[in-house]
Amino acid sequence: MWNVPRRLAILLVANGYPPESVGGVEQHVQGLARCLAERGHRVQVYARSGRADGEPGTLVEERIDGIPVTRVVYRYEGNRDLRDLYTCNLLDAAFTRHLAGRSFDVAHVHHFSGISTGIVRELRTRALPCVLTLHDYWLLCPRGQMWHPRGERCEQVELARCTGCLRSTWPQWPPGGPTEAMVGFVHEHARAVFEDATAVVVPSARALAPFRAAGLPAARVHVVENGVDVAALAGIAPPTRAAGAPLRVGYLGSVIPSKGLAVLIEALHALPSGRAELHVHGNAFPYFEDATYLERALAAMKRRDAMTYHGAYAAADLPGILAGLDVVAVPALWNEVFGLTAREAMAAGRAVVASRVGGLQDALEDGRQGLLVPPGDAQALAAALHRLALDPELVARLGRAGRTRVRSLQAMTDELATLYAGLCRT
Repeated sequence: MWNVPRRLAILLVANGYPPESVGGVEQHVQGLARCLAERGHRVQVYARSGRADGEPGTLVEERIDGIPVTRVVYRYEGNRDLRDLYTCNLLDAAFTRHLAGRSFDVAHVHHFSGISTGIVRELRTRALPCVLTLHDYWLLCPRGQMWHPRGERCEQVELARCTGCLRSTWPQWPPGGPTEAMVGFVHEHARAVFEDATAVVVPSARALAPFRAAGLPAARVHVVENGVDVAALAGIAPPTRAAGAPLRVGYLGSVIPSKGLAVLIEALHALPSGRAELHVHGNAFPYFEDATYLERALAAMKRRDAMTYHGAYAAADLPGILAGLDVVAVPALWNEVFGLTAREAMAAGRAVVASRVGGLQDALEDGRQGLLVPPGDAQALAAALHRLALDPELVARLGRAGRTRVRSLQAMTDELATLYAGLCRT
């Protein structure tokens, strides 16, 4: 247990916050806010709102779970080029208004999208310690995942390669696509943000390489593994499967190319008929101008009756979803910074089959809490699923072991609170 000597006033900043926005970062921030408040800290949240009403830059105050939340209205209107994703005078002014008359000991920024990186400079000007968590690669890559449209992982940023990628992603922004000067601004600007932040947190050391290559000072880095709401999933009973019944395989998360659903579908097609069934739960949205991925995935799924797309789900639905599965597949193709769905499945006592890529491979030991396969290898994924389909005892053993490995939100919160307190003393 970490020892935090005093109660702190903490500002959490994110690109969104539930219930309006329920992505992985947003849910992580909500869990952290609740745990900090339970420990007696004074917590406030500042987040973007994409609501249709209200002028851009308007601040909207509300309380959620007893925690004050300020939302700044912003709909990405009027952006002219790539640089507008990162800096916005309107948003900087809104943040300055928010700080007026308020006092905090520390701020923790979780994502800048729709918020503006200028807030870190404002925090530094006020001598307010700022912790920055890198949940993805957005500071270096506007696509967020360092995942090329050609279906390739990018191990580091390179000006010419990035420019070609971003021109194919946004050829109209500006007309003709981003220039090398615009892309160079993004890379250089990341270094300036690193300098303004007091401390930088990553959920896995495996995510550090491209940031270090881009100039992130090693002395400011803290590896703090994310936590999972273990208590919400602890009561789920172990999976039971009748003899001869198909293995119930789940895919949870966004239905986008970098998450590897197409590879999982191909793997299921390679299995004997009746050996496994696939249940896909997740939100589908246009992936950088491509709105057809879900349609293509559904067309591939229709080739087998034992594949079902259930649509988007809320956090409250997760226990029920996991209770109906034997195994969760996480076939990611990009260098996942963390891998939340794998940890949630393990907390629920479900065996996991995951790609050996990025921070995702830190979630489990191969053969102990699940199975790891090479990313993009449908045959290896099929072999792993076939092995589990034939061995119910292995499925049960991996599920039991997974529950003992997952880190709780409480443990993560205590470590972060200790980091906050240390920055306040310096």
